[in-house]
Amino acid sequence: MIQPGDTVRFLNAVGGGKVTRVEGRIAYVDDDGFETPFQVSDLVVVLPAGHVPDGPGHKMFDQKAFDTGRTDRREKPEPERPVASAPSAPEDDFPVEETEYGDDMTVVLAFEPRDIKKLSTTEINALLVNDSNFFLDYQLLRRGDAGWETVARGVAAPNELVELAAFTQQTVQQLERVVFQALAYKKDKPFEVKMPLSVSRKLDLTKFYKVHCFRPGVYFETPALEIPLLTETSRRRAKN
Repeated sequence: MIQPGDTVRFLNAVGGGKVTRVEGRIAYVDDDGFETPFQVSDLVVVLPAGHVPDGPGHKMFDQKAFDTGRTDRREKPEPERPVASAPSAPEDDFPVEETEYGDDMTVVLAFEPRDIKKLSTTEINALLVNDSNFFLDYQLLRRGDAGWETVARGVAAPNELVELAAFTQQTVQQLERVVFQALAYKKDKPFEVKMPLSVSRKLDLTKFYKVHCFRPGVYFETPALEIPLLTETSRRRAKN
């Protein structure tokens, strides 16, 4: 869901900008000083409103990697509510800017309220942080009454933040038990094979009602709940 302040890229054209306002399915984007209307379906969010690309910790949005490591033709699943599958989009070849530490993968599941001051009624966005030099062919599952169900699936590019789904306080309660699965790979270059990722988490659902549980972290300067799924530590051992 696109909102004012989001930084977006165009799906069917080169470039992007910051959303100044949204009227229905039309978003107005400030592109080099000109406000241009676009269909929401023709835009993809690359930096949600309130996020700052430069700051403490390992941010996935350094400008050089951001400019060269993304493509305006990639499509991502739009957030769906309450819980639904999000089909992956076809991949296109494009250059990827790698980071020095990115071969040690860090993957994070995050939850970000749209308005922390209205926690009981605001939507809560679920996001995937791929802080690595690898593509991730992923799926997020939840435990339902009849078995496991798909929340979202798709492909996350290296050093990318992906919106998975949007929830209310009622529907987020369906996420008590989740499983995240992913295959990691690089394109058109040699790489170290990673074991397929399958991580099970039991979420503490009481945290979604507590304002103090949402706070700025490594990847978010706005209040968010960051849940690590994978942290490879060889780069930390090398520094010690």
